[in-house]
Amino acid sequence: MRSLFTARDFAITQASVAALLFLSIPLFNVIGFSNHKLMAILHGLGATVTVIMSCQTIHLTYPMLRGKNGAAASLEWTLWLTNLMVLLTIVFGNWLYIAYRAPDGPQEWLMYHSPAAHLIVMEYKEFVSLYPLPLGIAAAVLLRRFRHALEPGSAASRIIVLLITLFWICLLIGFVFGIGLARLRMV
Repeated sequence: MRSLFTARDFAITQASVAALLFLSIPLFNVIGFSNHKLMAILHGLGATVTVIMSCQTIHLTYPMLRGKNGAAASLEWTLWLTNLMVLLTIVFGNWLYIAYRAPDGPQEWLMYHSPAAHLIVMEYKEFVSLYPLPLGIAAAVLLRRFRHALEPGSAASRIIVLLITLFWICLLIGFVFGIGLARLRMV
């Protein structure tokens, strides 16, 4: 007797629910009080979609490491799309940063109420959040250059996976600290 649900069905359902919940996080800004809702929503959606795409990207490294045919091309395509989302998220973040630094803005509020939180959370977050773009581009360029010559366990594939892993870690740090910052003071 054939099972009603396959493992693939469960995985797709799980991924769909996780994506829906992730995408709903920035939409809560609609409920909050802010003069910069559009900037915050665009930046939040960009960051959320970027983190979801980066998770897919890091999962695509495993078939490449095993030497599966076509895995490098699939990884390269996803990596370039994720890099584009990182760039858009940085642009929207810089747009939102103008409002953050405005007189009587969140920066002044944080500096008055919690200067350590501003220095650690905001400054560290902004610094780390810029790393994924050069890391992702470096991984994509190396992948483009060596994708036809990649052997399972080769030095080139290991370096590409290391860059993608650092890319993913920096995105997660920026995402978590960004959510923390938004909770400290709604922009």
